[in-house]
Amino acid sequence: MVDKANMRTLTDLPGPRGLPLLGNMLQIDLEKLHEQLELWCREFGTFYVFRMGRRPVVVVADPESMQVVLRNRPKIFRRVGTIEPVFNEMEVAGVFSAEGDDWKRQRRMTAPAFDSNHLRQFFPTLVKVTERLKSRWERAAANGTPVDVQQDLVRYTVDVTTNLAFGYDMNTLQKEGDIIQEHLEKIFPMINRRVNAVFPYWHYFKLSKDRALDRALVAIRETIAGFVKEGRARLRENPELAAHPTNLLEALLTARDENNAPLTDKEIHGNILTILLAGEDTTANSMAWIMHFMTEHPDIQERMRAEATGVVGDQQILAELQDADRLEYIEAVAHEAMRLKPVVPILFLEAIEDTEINDVRIPKGTPVVLLMQHGALDNAHFGAADQFRPDRWLEENRTGGCPHNPRAFIPFGAGPRFCPGRLLAMLEIKMVMAMLCAKFEISGAKSQEPVSELFSFTMMPRNLFVRFRRLGVPVS
Repeated sequence: MVDKANMRTLTDLPGPRGLPLLGNMLQIDLEKLHEQLELWCREFGTFYVFRMGRRPVVVVADPESMQVVLRNRPKIFRRVGTIEPVFNEMEVAGVFSAEGDDWKRQRRMTAPAFDSNHLRQFFPTLVKVTERLKSRWERAAANGTPVDVQQDLVRYTVDVTTNLAFGYDMNTLQKEGDIIQEHLEKIFPMINRRVNAVFPYWHYFKLSKDRALDRALVAIRETIAGFVKEGRARLRENPELAAHPTNLLEALLTARDENNAPLTDKEIHGNILTILLAGEDTTANSMAWIMHFMTEHPDIQERMRAEATGVVGDQQILAELQDADRLEYIEAVAHEAMRLKPVVPILFLEAIEDTEINDVRIPKGTPVVLLMQHGALDNAHFGAADQFRPDRWLEENRTGGCPHNPRAFIPFGAGPRFCPGRLLAMLEIKMVMAMLCAKFEISGAKSQEPVSELFSFTMMPRNLFVRFRRLGVPVS
């Protein structure tokens, strides 16, 4: 227990030197924000301060301290205050951006859509969508051209999400041209830009990216209106769905809180868009990073193939939901990829009352950034932390003195706001990786630019192109 008399203040913390009025703003490239914060962490330690203009921002990278902060959401910490108005303006306000009692209310209404019972009923549809992805990659293998796999995986996750959550089959995997992903992909980069802006410039003048965002939001609004129209038509035709909704949209349209009040149209729209963004972006990026590591480690790819073929056999796709539990090595590969390349490497929070972290006083309203990636890359928490070693996640390898601290691995968050979509995300990953390994061999497209990290509110791979070869087909 820290003596209150010995508590430190923000001015006692180390941090990078900045400029008068501007602070450290000119040192930050928003597309590489996570990398810059990691660099400062290596220089100033796991607890430091930088400044956006005159405003101090506290950075926390110690896993135990981060766990404390996450456990104290939403009571003491919330998402940074700039997020809510930005989300409201974009009409993305849903369970992700909601806080306090509003979050509890929306979480209670949305979480059942991702429970194991719902996923069990949904499994045949997941098989169907995975078959479409396999066909898409068979065509790519026949053509022999490099594939931007992150874009293909976004199509897959959008199709999964719209089927699961809204009962609507968008089938973007079999379409080309104007698809919803082209509009969705404009949102996260602009959220990143606006949340970190010193003042809301777009209220006074708009750049070309702001105008493109406006057009994208109009197109998305029309798509969501179509979802809602179809959902309400189903409820009129089948009134029994009100008591037993078959998907998230029906649940949102019929939900009532403890005061018997329904969700507003704005809340319904915001939650639909939130689920679309969360479902298509984070899981797709995680799978893309897994494929990147597979191209760099052919031996690991071969071991994944041996496990996958032993489970799926000649049909090349999981036949039963429970078969996913048998893919222990593929799960270990997924965990290792998420350890090295987390799609949420930093988390923006804010203190909603005067509080403390360790021996430091944190005034109400202070932004607090958690470096979710840092602890997982520290040799003190994981042996040979910079190396891709999936075996570290297998039960038989978690003893023997090599550091393995699961509390430093936080890909789905922790505490009350733990990600409700974890089960779906892991199931999608296992479905795709089992199919991929049983059907194809993949390699990197060497002629392309090196693969790099791009931060746009989440972290995604840039320049990740892959070549597919069907197993049993000779290399031409």
